[in-house]
Amino acid sequence: MKLLFVARRFPPDVRSGTETVFENLVAEARRAGHDVHLVCGFRHDRSGVPADATAVDLRGRTTSAWGRMAHAAIMAARRFGPEVVLSNSIEVVVPGVPTVTIVHDLNFGGTGTGGASTARRTFYRAQSLALARVVAVSEVTRAALVALGVPAAKVVTIHNGVALDHFRPAPRTPDNQLRFVHVSRIMPGKGQHCALDALGRMRPDQRKHVRLDIVGTVVDKLYADQLRLQAWNLPVGFHFDVPDVLPWYQSADVALFPTRMPEGFGYGAIEAMAVGLPVVNFDDDAVREASGGHTVTVPREDVVGLRDAMLRLAADPAERARRSAEGREWVGRYRWDTTWRTYERLLESVRR
Repeated sequence: MKLLFVARRFPPDVRSGTETVFENLVAEARRAGHDVHLVCGFRHDRSGVPADATAVDLRGRTTSAWGRMAHAAIMAARRFGPEVVLSNSIEVVVPGVPTVTIVHDLNFGGTGTGGASTARRTFYRAQSLALARVVAVSEVTRAALVALGVPAAKVVTIHNGVALDHFRPAPRTPDNQLRFVHVSRIMPGKGQHCALDALGRMRPDQRKHVRLDIVGTVVDKLYADQLRLQAWNLPVGFHFDVPDVLPWYQSADVALFPTRMPEGFGYGAIEAMAVGLPVVNFDDDAVREASGGHTVTVPREDVVGLRDAMLRLAADPAERARRSAEGREWVGRYRWDTTWRTYERLLESVRR
């Protein structure tokens, strides 16, 4: 097939779960022998996206970003002549070419659960009429899309893949520290301040042999500065905008994922499970679905519960080992080649 991929963001210019999904889909499509062209925006520098892609300069763009992306996709489609378009944003539809859009979540960057505005609902319904299919990355996201008014017959659930050959356990030299890690975008909705609050609520003797590493791409610089202030005198390390989060997973004993926003999949939890880490997370429907319930779940915003779960795992190596084995076995179902074959069948079914 001739496939046009369209993404507003792409690694390494911007890296989070959304971009990781699209990067892997592009790689799997090429590995399968399809003729692929990529249109992607960049926020930092042109060198941050593949050299052979049609790059769209979105630096400093806000309201005009989607218009620029749509125009670039239409122009690329005229030159390339794709049979199907796979887009990472519902705003981009290429006229005359079947377009499939992936929707990762419906939190719109916020922590609220009150639902989308009337304007947002109207927009999603209208856009869906022009799409061949909408891919939801979880049943939770699918239900949310249908609730917005997207026709149920158009929405297909395809769970994300995980790079299991990359995210795998590694031996760690035992020491006298129990290491927690929180890997996610640095923004209030991901709850890094909750992890710091939980650590700060431990007694000094309980903190004596623990450490927390906070790792991720900075989305909110002011929030990142606030985290550094909050961490004063606590056993915490910050590792922002690192090229690969794997070493931080592999050097840890327990992963934290206290997300405060409704997730679509919860990569920070699932990647940690792939590396063999037990996970402590705030309750979230999509994370529960993706993880199969193989995490230690505490109520959302319950910082004391988060602290207590951290201390329990710190004191119980047998429970850590059991949850490690169960989690790693569960995420074995999320192989990228399997995920791509599901996408491939879907794209074949709508190609022109």
